This record gives sequence, C-alpha cells and structure tokens, in this order.
Amino acid sequence: MVLTPKTVLSFDAALALVSGATLFFAPQKVADFVFKKETDGVHWHLVRCVGGQIMASAFFFWRFRNRPAETQTTCFALRFSSCIFALLLAFNSRSEKPGLVPAEYLTASIYSAFAILAVYVFLLIKSRWPVGGKLYADHVGGNGLYQLDSLASIVIGMAWIACPSWLLHRQVNVQLDASHELCARIMGILFVAGYVVSAHALHWKFQCDRSVAAECRAVCCLFILAAQIWSQIAYKKDWSDNHWVGISLFSTWTVIAFIYRLYIAWAIKEKAN
Repeated sequence: MVLTPKTVLSFDAALALVSGATLFFAPQKVADFVFKKETDGVHWHLVRCVGGQIMASAFFFWRFRNRPAETQTTCFALRFSSCIFALLLAFNSRSEKPGLVPAEYLTASIYSAFAILAVYVFLLIKSRWPVGGKLYADHVGGNGLYQLDSLASIVIGMAWIACPSWLLHRQVNVQLDASHELCARIMGILFVAGYVVSAHALHWKFQCDRSVAAECRAVCCLFILAAQIWSQIAYKKDWSDNHWVGISLFSTWTVIAFIYRLYIAWAIKEKAN
C-alpha cells in the first residue's frame, strides 16, 4: 500500500527538507514572491526561522520512519496540528487582510493543507493513535525537562501568534506591518505544534526514542540560533542590539537540549555495560 507510515514519513521528510532549505537559504526571494513587494531583513529573518523549523521536522520524520507506532503517531500529530493552525491563519488572513497574500496563493495553501490533513487523519485512524504507556518515574530531571520543553513551546509559540508586533518592536529598526506579523505568526504556530513531541516523548517505551526527541529539539534550536546570528550580522540596519536577548534565550535552550541528549546517550551506554 502506498500510504504506509514509512512511505509517508519519508516523502514528508524529503519535501520538508527541500522547502525548509529554500526558506532558510533564500528567504528574500521567498518573501518578495509571496508578498509581491520588496521585503526587509525582519521578513527574511522570520522566514529563515520558519525554514529552520521545517528542516528540523524533516530530521524528526526521517529518524522515526522505522520506529514503533507510538513514535510515528507523534509525527502524524505534529503535522496534523501544524496544518490545522495553518488553515486558521490562512482563513484569517483571507478574511481580515485581503490582498496581503495573493488570493491564488492562499487558495493553493488551503487545498494543500486539507490534502495533507486527509493523509494524516487516515494514518492516525489506521494506527488507532497509540501514544505510549511508559513513564520512567525515577527520571525526575529528564521528565521535568520534557515538560518544560513542552510548556516553552506553547508559551513562546502563543506569544508570537498573539502579539508579534509587541515582541518585535524593540528589536527592529523598521516600521512593522501585517506582513511581518504573518511571518511571525507562522513561526509561532510551528512552535505550538511542536509541543506534541515532548509531551508524547515522556511516555515512550524506548530511551533511544526519547533521546531522538531531545536531539530534534536541539537541531531545531540550532537552526533558529543560526538564523538569529545570521540576521544580526547580515541585516544590521534592520535589527537593533536588543535582538541579542532572543539569541541568548535560544543559546540556552540549544545547550540544554544538547547536554540532555548527550546524557541520555551516556545513560543508555552505561545500562548496556
């Protein structure tokens, strides 16, 4: 059957890698194309962050394409939730900000999101949506980190969805408009959708799968950190020195994720010995 979890996740990973890399390495061309105007360094930074998040999801899907159903359904739920948020954002943009994005682009994105939703709803129903039933109660520190990561994803993502201009206004040197807000909200919905990974990883049976979840968070944070540093250096006229606050936040998040990933690898090795 074509719609097997491995096939779908492999195809999704390849598509996410290509699209994410395009956004990450050519944000100016993408932003100019979508908004049909000359964009600035704030647009490019936000688009690059979105590209980094999408590439991180490609890494996540690829790593779990051959893993147990409880981990694969996390991939399904991640893409399902991100598509739901994307549809809400697309319909909102079409109703409240007509002309911000060309109607044909919004229509194409809406139909694409519905098609992706259909695929993942089918896979979730087919698999009966297993979520894992194991909790390592003695791993207090690790369990706490997974829950903190999940909360951070929701809080940071909702902040970008709810008040993007407020978060940006002291960090940038340009006049913000609805196009900046849309880019920021797309980044926010991907953050919120990502909470499902840490929330589910807490109950996965195999420690190696839990370690990959930490690894994927580290990769995601590393992409965003790289985007932040890139923007601070390349688009100095558009970003103020206050941008270093966000860079410090993601530097900390990245370091914690990498340290925890290394700790799990060490713990697995010690247990094997």
